[in-house]
Amino acid sequence: MTSSPINRDHVQSVILDMLTAEQFCDQDELIDGQVHVVEAGTTDSDTAWVPGGRWFDQPDPYFSMVSVGVGGVVTASPQLMSWVKPLYEGVDRDQMMEPVRIAEVSSRMAEHGQKTFGPFPRWVCAEEDLREFPAPNGYTIELRDDDEDRHEVMAEQAGGRRPGERTTHQFRTVAIGPEGPIGSAGVTADGDGLYQIHIAITEEHRGRGLGRALTSAITRATFDHGAVPYYGTTSVNTWSMRTAISCGFYPSWVHLFARNVTSV
Repeated sequence: MTSSPINRDHVQSVILDMLTAEQFCDQDELIDGQVHVVEAGTTDSDTAWVPGGRWFDQPDPYFSMVSVGVGGVVTASPQLMSWVKPLYEGVDRDQMMEPVRIAEVSSRMAEHGQKTFGPFPRWVCAEEDLREFPAPNGYTIELRDDDEDRHEVMAEQAGGRRPGERTTHQFRTVAIGPEGPIGSAGVTADGDGLYQIHIAITEEHRGRGLGRALTSAITRATFDHGAVPYYGTTSVNTWSMRTAISCGFYPSWVHLFARNVTSV
C-alpha cells in the first residue's frame, strides 16, 4: 500500500523507464521527435526478460518498435540490422508503422519462427484522472485476491495471453449478478510497479456499465497497491477504448513486437 499519489509525473516516469529498458535506448530517443534505429543489447541477467522492462520473455532475435507519439524507436538484434536499417532509417513517426513496413517485418521475423503482434495502443491512468463508477443496479462489485469462481470468459482470457507473457494475476474485481459472477477485471504485475488490466464480461451482461465499474474499481485497487495501471487494446477495439477513456485512461504508447511461436 502507498500514501503517495500516483500522479501524472510518476506515471510518465515509470513508463519511460520501462520503454527505455525494453528498447535499449536513451530516454531522449523516445521523446525527441525522431525515429531511431537501435541495436538490442545482450544482458548478463539470470532472468528471461530485459532488466528494467516488463517481465516478458526476451526472444532471440529481438524486434520491438515503440512510439510515445513523437517519433519512435525501432530496436533489433544485430543479426537483423542488415534489413532493419534500410527499412527504417530516415522515416518519420507515421511511416514507421505503415502496413508495407509491418508486412516486411512480419515476413522476416517468420523466418525466425516468430510472429509479429500489433501495433497495439497502450493506455495509462494517473490517480487525479481516475473517474470512478458504481456497479449498475442489480449488480455488486467485489475485490478478491483468489482464483475461485472465475466465470468462463475470464478463465479463457487468462489462458490466452501472448507467448512469453507469463506474469501472474495479483487480484481482481468481480461483478456479481443474480446468478453469480458474470464479469471481472484482473491485474497482472507486468513489471516493477506496473500492473496491466485484463477485463472480460459475459456477452449477455455487456452494455450496462459493468465495464466502467469493474475497470474503475480495479484501477483504484492498483493505486492502493502503489502501482501504475495500464490498459491494452487492439487498434480496432473501440468499445474497449471507450471504457478506458471513460475511466480516465489516456493513450501513452503504441507498440509492435515479435515473439517466438515455433521452433526453428
